[in-house]
Amino acid sequence: MTLRIDLHTHTTASDGIMPPADLVQAAREIGLDIIAVTDHDTLAGIVPAIEAARGTGLTVLPGVEITSLYEGHSLHLLAFGFDPGHAAFATRLRAITAGREERARAILDLLAGEGALLSWERVTEIGQGTIARPHIARALVEAGYACDIADAFDRFIGEGCPAYIPSGRLSCEEAIKLALDAGAEVALAHPLLPAKPLDLDTALPILRAAGLTGIEVYHSEHDEATTERLRRLAEAEGLWWCGGSDYHGPSKPHAPLGGVTVPPEVLEQGPFPRALRAMAAPATA
Repeated sequence: MTLRIDLHTHTTASDGIMPPADLVQAAREIGLDIIAVTDHDTLAGIVPAIEAARGTGLTVLPGVEITSLYEGHSLHLLAFGFDPGHAAFATRLRAITAGREERARAILDLLAGEGALLSWERVTEIGQGTIARPHIARALVEAGYACDIADAFDRFIGEGCPAYIPSGRLSCEEAIKLALDAGAEVALAHPLLPAKPLDLDTALPILRAAGLTGIEVYHSEHDEATTERLRRLAEAEGLWWCGGSDYHGPSKPHAPLGGVTVPPEVLEQGPFPRALRAMAAPATA
């Protein structure tokens, strides 16, 4: 059997469109065997997803996408394989989420200065309690200030735009240590997105010195050349590989659930941490 593995998905616990149980059902319907729930800065979606998948043959790996800062810009890290009930880890991540709300309010203030007046109450309704930029983008479209979500990012809230504020209250070194202390394996998320490619020659030595051991090779915004470049880089640097769709829902129509998967040989025999391979073992049995 050829395993289908998507290790980058989001739920309504952060800025995804599906509750955890619905994500599990959707993953089963399209024939995925292993998924990781990797919500932004929260563990809240993991246990409900694991419970929803119990007895179905689908394996849910615990994950989280941590927002950190590198040279004043947002840098995302993927942590996998920790105990989803790790209290200290969850508490520190909740502090980041609280900072996210403060950032969201500040973004709304900047938008008001640009003439785009949004109701905080409506934005929180859209976000179902956890506010991120995609929720603000949806509110901008709903209020008629942007024609679609991409336009909202391009003109208002994307990096370099009038209402952009970098996210993350942790340095990349602090974020990696936080995840390592929780027993996680840590990988660099989507390092070469077209909008903000990272200078890997400069950044990787810093991140590896802090404890980074993996890199997201497969991603919905990595073209074939980028994927191949990252595979070669990972091999040269001794980094394990991960990847997935980065599924959110309609806000990212180019990233359907299961649209990008990790080749099964990577998990079964290739560069993948032994502990994570063991956690996925029930699906391979």
